[in-house]
Amino acid sequence: MDKATNNEIRNTAVGLSVKLDVYIFTEDNTVIAYSPALDLCGSGYTYSEAKESFHIAVTEYLDYGLSHRTLVADLRSHGWKVRSLKQRKMASPTFDTLLRTNPTFRDILENKDYRKETQPMPFPVIA
Repeated sequence: MDKATNNEIRNTAVGLSVKLDVYIFTEDNTVIAYSPALDLCGSGYTYSEAKESFHIAVTEYLDYGLSHRTLVADLRSHGWKVRSLKQRKMASPTFDTLLRTNPTFRDILENKDYRKETQPMPFPVIA
């Protein structure tokens, strides 16, 4: 049985609410914050810098996808269950599916000293 993840994107009255599992590890003196559900990362010299960089990466990803109308197709290409941006909740693939299909994620779990956090990130409505 596949394990659930905490990854989701919700439509709310004030914008999108994004919650992602983020795996944080250090490589070559750089802190990396990585989301296997979106295959996005941020990095920095410190934990705070990596988290901020990650938040910027997700914001730019969403801004681009919404403004170019590619977000639904891209989420689907990452295995998300999404029909349209109007649906209330969009869910990512399960942990087991991500582990099976994402070699970067598998490498982190097998070879890195990491910690997992779930990052909630609200985004205002983008015109």
